[in-house]
Amino acid sequence: MRFQIKDLLHISILSIGIFLFVIDLFIINVSLPTIQHALDLSNSATQWIIILYIIGYASLLINAGNAGDYFGKKKLYLLGMAGFTFASLLCGLSTNIYFLLLGRLLQGISSGMMVPQGIALITLLFEDATKRSMALGIYGSIAGVASVIGQLLGGLLPDQSWIQESWRLIFLINIPIGILACIAAYRYVPNDQANPKSTISFIPMLSLFVLMIGMIYPLIMGPELHWPIWCILLLGTALILTLLFLKKQRRVYQTGQQALFNFSLFRSKVFNLGLIAALAYYMVQDAYFIINSNYLQNHKSYTATMTGVAFVYQGIGYVVASLMVNKLIQRYGKAVVLVGLGTMVIGLFFHLLVLNKETIATDQLHLLFFIYGLGCGSVLPSLMTLALKDVNKELIGVGSAIYLTIQQLSICLGIAFVVGLFLHEKGNTFFQLNNITAAYGYATTVSMLLLILVVCCIAYLPTIGKKKDNGITAQQNHDCEVLN
Repeated sequence: MRFQIKDLLHISILSIGIFLFVIDLFIINVSLPTIQHALDLSNSATQWIIILYIIGYASLLINAGNAGDYFGKKKLYLLGMAGFTFASLLCGLSTNIYFLLLGRLLQGISSGMMVPQGIALITLLFEDATKRSMALGIYGSIAGVASVIGQLLGGLLPDQSWIQESWRLIFLINIPIGILACIAAYRYVPNDQANPKSTISFIPMLSLFVLMIGMIYPLIMGPELHWPIWCILLLGTALILTLLFLKKQRRVYQTGQQALFNFSLFRSKVFNLGLIAALAYYMVQDAYFIINSNYLQNHKSYTATMTGVAFVYQGIGYVVASLMVNKLIQRYGKAVVLVGLGTMVIGLFFHLLVLNKETIATDQLHLLFFIYGLGCGSVLPSLMTLALKDVNKELIGVGSAIYLTIQQLSICLGIAFVVGLFLHEKGNTFFQLNNITAAYGYATTVSMLLLILVVCCIAYLPTIGKKKDNGITAQQNHDCEVLN
């Protein structure tokens, strides 16, 4: 079944949202050391540059579907794209950390508007199941390509010599793309019908945002400030308030009113284990890029360009594995995921050995990153499939939203814990490995332990077979895994 030119135009326009979101998620990882030096930022400030982007995005996810129904999916997509473009301009022109952080938060909030609506509009426009699956496959492929391009541009742009403070290009490059996307979407994407009867839970959504900030803030600032008493009290208060918030939401759900979460999902052991696996996995996922980018540039004399090129090999490995993983899982089940996790753990161990050398052989580093990418591509596209295996078809959308929120929160926790350990550990050497810092060694070891926890969770989950009893397959994980 072939697409018409109109179909390809719709897919291209609606994929720009995920393209920009993913690029800015990855581009910052490689360019972060350059930004830190240019603006003379503290370690905690660099963590906030990433975390505010993710929290802004995550805080809107659960209500994204209802908001699209209430305001209209196309209107919300256009508003998100326009907001992302303005926020990129704010980031690119920032002269201090406060404007940069505000811009990053606005970028995340805008992404929370446009990305879910892009997926929803594609689903709405392609009524035929085969065409819809193909369209979402293209959408996911574009997101995968964006991750590779983001890593490459994150290295190339900050090293440009024809403009002063060339790191600003990583944000300013979004502006012409965003403007063209707004014009194209306004003109060529059909209007959808808004439904004013839909309900949006603004107060719970705002409460979730505040609670996430309340938990993450002391985790980031605590190590840098040597854990003052107010940091400990704030963390404890945030945890207590979070438990009370969840308890209240559960009461609301039990009375039959509109709640932020569908608590019936948590009766499933499979769903709960899947969330724990996702929590541990995503604590490693983004932390890996930040730690290795920082370490190569600040300790191994790599330029931003050299680092970006090295990470392209990781991206290629990921894309290669993700293209094959669906067929392999249909044949071999969750064993494919377990092999992928094993590849990642062994890969991290060899990171310690290869980076321990005084002079790193470029071809060895590229091969190492490529193999690690193969492991990621064998795991990530299937995590949500495994978690939602026993969820009823009617609850797939709600379960996906909860999974997505846990996913984004996990990334924040990974940056706070794993990256925080890397940034604040002051030891000189790591056991007998004298040419790597203790910070890199401990952070990598913690990442390995987290991945082993994922192995334990996956081992107890049901395999993915050819039966599609809930309508989800590894290939159709578009509304979750393509975001990474």
